[in-house]
Amino acid sequence: MVTFLALTAAVLAGTGDFFGGKATKKTNVVSVLAISHLLGLCIILIVAPLMAEEFKSGDFFLGVIASGFGLCGLALLYRGLARGPMAIVAPITAVACATLPVIWGLVSGEKLSSTQFAGIIVGLISIFLVSWIPGERTPVKSSLLLEAVVAGLAFGAFFIVIDGTSQTTAPWPVVGSRVFSVLAIFSYVLIAKKKIKPEANSMSFIIGAGFFDTFANVVLLAALNKGFLSLVSVLASFYPAVTVLLARLLLKETMVRSQLLGLAMGLTSIALLAVS
Repeated sequence: MVTFLALTAAVLAGTGDFFGGKATKKTNVVSVLAISHLLGLCIILIVAPLMAEEFKSGDFFLGVIASGFGLCGLALLYRGLARGPMAIVAPITAVACATLPVIWGLVSGEKLSSTQFAGIIVGLISIFLVSWIPGERTPVKSSLLLEAVVAGLAFGAFFIVIDGTSQTTAPWPVVGSRVFSVLAIFSYVLIAKKKIKPEANSMSFIIGAGFFDTFANVVLLAALNKGFLSLVSVLASFYPAVTVLLARLLLKETMVRSQLLGLAMGLTSIALLAVS
């Protein structure tokens, strides 16, 4: 069940990223973030009272703290993608995101079998290969590499903090996360006097991004509440593979050999991690 939930979270997150990527090609990124997060908040506010067994302010605020890390990671990732080659920034961020929760989980006392540990190693390599597009020869500044690592660590911190919530309060921590992100994004919009009105042909993609991203967080929380942080974080970090596959199937984008190898290794990793 944990493997299924973590992979479902990856599928939802990868699909959300695909819609978000399509949306940002049609309108500005501030519009995409503001509207998709506001939509997500509306959705989760309806769902939370129907799903949660109880409400705990502590878990709610853990969601707020987690969102702070998530937004920090997002800001650094977008900054990195704007300053340097995606082929370098994306895979480093993805691997750092998965690695920190693994280390945290193991240090915290999670006991893994040798097979599952092997699955984690294979999975981290797979995540890198799926995200990496070879052929980039542009010199990369050390500051850009540092930002990519910090972005990944911030995303990993999101996993760790949200993992500290209890199963009975889910998905209220996601509500807390969305409340913070909406307030932060719209505060930025007001202070920087940014326009958030999207282009007419982008709304369907923005709605898709908000819907899939929100439910990805709900399912991720369920997986973390039921399983080891070290395992769930790796499985959920396969989301770039979903985005790549959707781009291949729907946009006819070409997949290079390293990405195909990464997908094959990803399947191997999933099989190893699923072993109890």
